[in-house]
Amino acid sequence: MSETLGAMLCDLRVVVVDDEFHVRNTIAALLEKLGYCVESFDNAVDALKAFQEGGVDLVLSDVKMLGMDGIELLGRIHSLDQDVPVILMTGFADLSMVVNAVKMGVYDFIIKPFDPESLMAAVDKGLKYRYLCRLEKEYKRELESAVAKKSKELQELHGQLILNDKMASIGLLSAGIAHEINNPVAFIASNLGNMSKYIGRLNAFIAWQADMIKSCCGQDMLEKHEEYKRANKTDHIAKDIFAMNEESLEGIERIKKIVTSLKSFSRKDENVLELADLNDLVESTLTIVWNEIKYVANLNKDLGDIPSIKCYPSQLNQVIMNLLVNAAHAIEKGPGTISVKTWADDAAVFLEISDTGCGISPENLGKIFTPFFTTKEAGKGTGLGLSICYEIVSRHNGVFSVKSDVGKGSAFTVSLPALTD
Repeated sequence: MSETLGAMLCDLRVVVVDDEFHVRNTIAALLEKLGYCVESFDNAVDALKAFQEGGVDLVLSDVKMLGMDGIELLGRIHSLDQDVPVILMTGFADLSMVVNAVKMGVYDFIIKPFDPESLMAAVDKGLKYRYLCRLEKEYKRELESAVAKKSKELQELHGQLILNDKMASIGLLSAGIAHEINNPVAFIASNLGNMSKYIGRLNAFIAWQADMIKSCCGQDMLEKHEEYKRANKTDHIAKDIFAMNEESLEGIERIKKIVTSLKSFSRKDENVLELADLNDLVESTLTIVWNEIKYVANLNKDLGDIPSIKCYPSQLNQVIMNLLVNAAHAIEKGPGTISVKTWADDAAVFLEISDTGCGISPENLGKIFTPFFTTKEAGKGTGLGLSICYEIVSRHNGVFSVKSDVGKGSAFTVSLPALTD
């Protein structure tokens, strides 16, 4: 046995159980002489109690004892720890006792009167077995921990890849939609612009024509003219058609704004930091998610005078989108209020998105940035949104914080480093 292994084995605890004083003292003296840590007992009950209180690495026990015998002690110990080697000592070779002991997992037998060398060899072998069992359990725990850690990392990576694929698909779809919408929007806008001019000219012509009729027609013709105008509501049509055209032009401008936002949202960052205005990112993302908000909440915007920052714009769009959608989902009974605020100081640019929704319970508040944690119903959330947001903000060397009161709402704050000279 190597010196290192010998030192390790001597740290293990041995218990000797025998109701004969000279037997247990002789065994204890032999073991202690070799450097083992030994405790001796004259009954199995006290030995079992010592095992339960402090643990034991090897048990040497007589079979025949008053009260609890060695076979019962073996069974009780193995019900608590199967790996503890129990060596039974007996002067009576009873076959049924041996069979019962083997069934219960006895490690070895020593026949009384015992040979010291045989006893020491059995103890040494038993303690090596115990040490190897401990080592195996430790390695197994380490392996399970390593596997669990790696599995979690792979799960997180898989989830991020899924989300990234979804975002890439959304980006491609958005870019395609924006491209397809651009052309018809352009000629509709052009036609409506020309229509405004034509309506103006037609109204001017109708007014001129009315003046001409008044100057050259008799009373009967004038009355017929007025009656025709009243019956066909031509004056109302002349005014209404102009207003309708202006509303259509306004609608086209809104479509153009959405298309611009889609282009901005679908832009690839290519892992290159760009100068961007956080307020512009907020505005473009609000346009995209407005349909999620308008039916459940009133929107308060307080966008401050802030400097540009270096960032990955589409990634920050993703953060803003997740926070806005989460805020809308948190409002269970509308209409609530969603507030978006930006401001800056010398060190950072800040974005706060708050809501008057259901809030987050204290026990969940510390878990919300954990991958796959979600309080949403099955099928309504992956538990990845906030963890991805946290990662994106961290990638920007920023800070992501949250405050929440159950029943009152939540406020998420993102601070991003300001540009330095």
